[in-house]
Amino acid sequence: MMRNQKYRCCFCGETVISNEMDVTGLIVVSNWDKGVDRQQEQQLFCHMNCLKERLEESVPLYIADLID
Repeated sequence: MMRNQKYRCCFCGETVISNEMDVTGLIVVSNWDKGVDRQQEQQLFCHMNCLKERLEESVPLYIADLID
């Protein structure tokens, strides 16, 4: 684990510091329904609260239970 790394939250734009236990990494995969050779992925970072605020409330976010 990298310590004291700084990331920008993809939702609010504020700095997220890796030693705060609030860094959440999202992996976005394009062309999910295509072959692996057509897929692309990108990792984005955010605050857990920013992610929870933006998800439709019916979407389960199991990982949030692990850090609350």
